Amino acid sequence: MGIPGDRGEGEEQGEQQGEQQGGWHSEWQSGGWQSQWQQPGGWQQPAPPQTPQATGAGPSGWQQTADGRWVQSGAATSSGRATAALVLGILGLVFCPLICSVLALVFGYQSRREIDASGGQLSGRGSAVAGIVLGWIGVVIWALFVILIIIGLAVGDGSSGGGSPSGVPA
Repeated sequence: MGIPGDRGEGEEQGEQQGEQQGGWHSEWQSGGWQSQWQQPGGWQQPAPPQTPQATGAGPSGWQQTADGRWVQSGAATSSGRATAALVLGILGLVFCPLICSVLALVFGYQSRREIDASGGQLSGRGSAVAGIVLGWIGVVIWALFVILIIIGLAVGDGSSGGGSPSGVPA
């Protein structure tokens, strides 16, 4: 037996056989004993441990650094205006096409401009575009409805000759 690092000739022979067969290997290094499972083919120096910048990911894009501080990760946050444009576009198709659809267009164009200017800090461009598309669909539906009402009123006023000639009910 001896101090760590002393090796007898028998140990070296056994170690060489172990290198050929693979298996569990231990070696004394400056920091203490280093053990590692090796595949057949020889002893390999273990890679030095790397200290990660962020050790654990937390909720909503926050990560804990090695010294225990929490920092916000580089994840992009979604634009609230883009979400509002999408919701208003859906409401414009279901409830009130004129008001909600126009607001969907306003919020959609604003948020798309804001997202493009953010340099990747804001996400949600797809929601903004969907709000714009739904807003335009709502405006077209509203316009068609108004046109049908105007046509209906024009046709209804022209056909008043179906009653009695004097206009007095019989």
